[in-house]
Amino acid sequence: MKNTILILILSFTIGMKAQDLTKSDFKKTEWFADNENRNFYESDTITITRILKFNNENDKLNEIYIKLQRNENGDITELNFKKSGKLIVDDLNVENWTNSKLVGKWKWKFDSKKQILNFYFKRKLHSAFRIESKKNDSIIWKFGHNNKKTESKLNLLVLHLIRLKK
Repeated sequence: MKNTILILILSFTIGMKAQDLTKSDFKKTEWFADNENRNFYESDTITITRILKFNNENDKLNEIYIKLQRNENGDITELNFKKSGKLIVDDLNVENWTNSKLVGKWKWKFDSKKQILNFYFKRKLHSAFRIESKKNDSIIWKFGHNNKKTESKLNLLVLHLIRLKK
């Protein structure tokens, strides 16, 4: 009897997906991805990262430097998911220190059941990604302030995505 209960509990636990996300996990959030060599637009797998909470105003003011530290000073694409389904996509080229964006409207949709994130550009499906994994991580942001070296630990949410369609 104990073995039967244990098997049922294990079956139930294995069947549940701990990484399931909902649309509200994206609404009104900002994420960033590596875009070295146009990875965000061309790679079969991408990783997007979200800073969950800033510890203080100094961290918020240095947000871009924190993102660059996390991405080892490589080019990044920033994704700003609006509540309405609108998406703002900005590419930061580190070498030239310039921001650029594709001209046209971006939209996003998330299918919670299938765990699929779709990006639309000019009303056409641009790319679709299945969420492969979700993990919590952190970064130690090191900076100098008033001739003092300071550190701040920031918590991150990291999603590994597999491209379904280009």
